[in-house]
Amino acid sequence: MADITLTTSERDQLRKKLQTYCEQNFELELEQFDAEFFLDFIAEQIGPAFYNAGIDEAIRTHALYSERIQEEMDLKKII
Repeated sequence: MADITLTTSERDQLRKKLQTYCEQNFELELEQFDAEFFLDFIAEQIGPAFYNAGIDEAIRTHALYSERIQEEMDLKKII
């Protein structure tokens, strides 16, 4: 799997969300660098599990649509 790459804007938004979450739920104030290191950890260690779950869902969705298309094509066959 390729590394997860985020734009500067995406990283800033996620960092701010992480900082807000930690403040609201744990009364923990993360400085910018701490939040960025934490975000890097999540992307490297936890991100692949979510990525793989997304891929699995895409495969299931594709299979369902393929079955539906095949059923539609079978119905249109001239017997």
